[in-house]
Amino acid sequence: MLTDQQIQDLVSCSKGITNKEPSRGYREENRHLRCDLELTATEDSSTTFTVSIRQSSEFIENFSIGLLYSSDNPILGTVTLVRYNGPHGEISREPDGHYAKPHIHRITASELESGNVRPQERHREVTVRYSTFEQGLTIFFNDTCVVNFEDYFPNILQGNLFDGHD
Repeated sequence: MLTDQQIQDLVSCSKGITNKEPSRGYREENRHLRCDLELTATEDSSTTFTVSIRQSSEFIENFSIGLLYSSDNPILGTVTLVRYNGPHGEISREPDGHYAKPHIHRITASELESGNVRPQERHREVTVRYSTFEQGLTIFFNDTCVVNFEDYFPNILQGNLFDGHD
């Protein structure tokens, strides 16, 4: 299993995109735009990851960007280390109201020990660091240390004409 420190080290290690599917843009599937990325740690090419990106075509604020670690442990398998979500457009029964706000889920060692390989609802943080899909994608790539994301998402850093103006 992984410790909390090992999980943090995997999230924060420098990594580069080696493949994007589809190579340009997104594919439409079940009323969502989707793409998948393959990544390799820059310091250790045997450490590999996948990024799963999904955005609702009907409610564009609803998106999910997940970093999955491909472990070489057959018992552990693939682990979703972190997932950045936009608001789901639902009323939340939770006190933090996270369904209606951008939020981040992180896996913990205790979840892995209990058999979960995806972050559970109780390990989340509501965030104001992003509010749009493009902002979330940029923050995600920076937080997870993806060094070459601009090569695959060239328009992501252009910004919005009205950014910073009320």
